[in-house]
Amino acid sequence: MRNRLTTDQVGRRRRPATLADVAATAGVSASTASRALNGRGELSASTRAAVIEAAERLGFQPSPLARSLRTRRTTTVGYVVPDIASPFYAASLKGAQSVLESAGYRVMLMDSEQSVEGEVAALRTLVNHQVDGLLVATAGVGPAAFADVVDAETPCVFLDSVLDGAGAGTVTLENAAGIEMLVEHLRGHGHTRIALLAGPRQETSGSERLDAFVAAARPAPELIRTGPWTLDSGAEQTGALLALERPPTAIVASSAELALGCLAACRELGVRLPDELALVTFDDPYFGALLEPSLTAVGYDPAEVGRAAATLLVGAMEDEDAPRRDVRVPVTLIRRRSCGCEEER
Repeated sequence: MRNRLTTDQVGRRRRPATLADVAATAGVSASTASRALNGRGELSASTRAAVIEAAERLGFQPSPLARSLRTRRTTTVGYVVPDIASPFYAASLKGAQSVLESAGYRVMLMDSEQSVEGEVAALRTLVNHQVDGLLVATAGVGPAAFADVVDAETPCVFLDSVLDGAGAGTVTLENAAGIEMLVEHLRGHGHTRIALLAGPRQETSGSERLDAFVAAARPAPELIRTGPWTLDSGAEQTGALLALERPPTAIVASSAELALGCLAACRELGVRLPDELALVTFDDPYFGALLEPSLTAVGYDPAEVGRAAATLLVGAMEDEDAPRRDVRVPVTLIRRRSCGCEEER
């Protein structure tokens, strides 16, 4: 028959090991054990080794709360995005996590739901949790509102949509270069009446892509349609463009979501791509090559946006004198059939 453990024995086995347990096992004081485990103080190699061996044998796990009270650091980073359902923000989060976890930080994710009020609430929650730093893709909060919530001493890096001059740095895409590529590509196909499905002007990517389109295409005012980054907006604005007395022969969508809305509207209206309308987009979704027709796009690595932002933030958190940096992630043109090109291989 197996020996049964008493209630006291079960309790003793399940209780996590404490620093006092480690100290008693190693035959040293609790303060000496603490210095050995944290790599501080002048200790002999044999003492330090005895403490580490005791900690490993007992399965000792230092308390994150105790560590944070001692160091005034929580080893957590807040990440605020406008819409976590967006493939761009999901991929950028993965990129950021890979850098932050390697540096010993965990991520607290907040979705502002594309509203300034939601962003302020998310920032306030993260600040109340005493995060060591922030990664923020702003939904349009102003500098004053941001400063009311986030202390100037909290390291912050903005990505994709930014507050100019604020924070420890920014990471954005080559928005202007990407739009110029798309406009010039359509001109190469003979298009002169080119329209734009634009994103929100209060966001960096929206305003930079709109400004670049105006400079490159010099469109008539009715060829620019602005709205949120949604499929519904893309479909609605495409319908308005196609209802013009002189509709465009080509459309540049400022995001993949807007491009998908455009495709949906064209199918509903019976407009054939690329025979009757050419479509190109900023953003190359992972399913872009699977659409019918496949989507010509400006592509980039969204995970690199997250990695670059996290790298800047780690530098700012670990060195308060780290210089501010502004990074641009490069883009490239991917030719497919939605504008009349042959599929790129």
